[in-house]
Amino acid sequence: MIKINNKIFSIFTSIVLISPLSILDADDQLFGGSKEKDSGSSNQAAKQMVQEESPIMEIPKISPPVNRNKIESVIPVKRLPDGWVFRDELLAPWSTSLPAVLTIVPDTTVEVVYTDESRTTKDGIVLPIKRATVEFNYVTRLTIERITLGFVNIDYVYSTTNNSDSHYILESVVKKIKLKDTGFPQLTAEDVIKHKVLMEYGTPKEYDGVWHNYGDENSIFRVRKLDERNVKVEVDGLQIADKLNKAIEDVYSQQGIEYKKRLMMDGIDL
Repeated sequence: MIKINNKIFSIFTSIVLISPLSILDADDQLFGGSKEKDSGSSNQAAKQMVQEESPIMEIPKISPPVNRNKIESVIPVKRLPDGWVFRDELLAPWSTSLPAVLTIVPDTTVEVVYTDESRTTKDGIVLPIKRATVEFNYVTRLTIERITLGFVNIDYVYSTTNNSDSHYILESVVKKIKLKDTGFPQLTAEDVIKHKVLMEYGTPKEYDGVWHNYGDENSIFRVRKLDERNVKVEVDGLQIADKLNKAIEDVYSQQGIEYKKRLMMDGIDL
């Protein structure tokens, strides 16, 4: 019995001596283990501090994609006529001669009407401006159009001998458009203004309560409603007007008169 008790005492003593080592080993694992582990943790902490002290790179801002539903559709603005246009086809541009235009006019029985326009310069000089017009009707499925083509003789300003038809050039187009009875629905002048003027040529540069006025470097374009079924369209060539004003300035200004006198002196022999 005493031997058994001695054995139990020996086993208990061994357990007491071994347990502290196990406890220490467990504590080492709980708090990081050996010194090598402690030094590794210190190095990681130091690297993290260096990274935190380094400047932070800004992330580039990326704009969100544009929703296509927010993009407004833009209707392209139609180009203003650069002369006599029919069904979007330029039949005769500005400065086309009178004989050339007569070959295009569908009515072969048209007559050319010649007129003289008096103009007074800023110096009080009255001079004649030679003009001509050609009128004809054109009937379509929906309209009856009265078209007037206007011509001017700029060469006549320089010399009165320039008076043949070839010296007259296209400067304006006037259309009076009458809408036929279309039944239901009936087309009106307001429909023409809305769908053929505002929607194709955009907002006018000026609306004076009667005329919708448009303009670019080549032409002046005006449209107005006459009544419920009649519309009037006027188109003028700006370059033709500039050429006429230049001719008048060249010949009838004080400088122009002095220049012409010097030319006339070449015929006098003293």
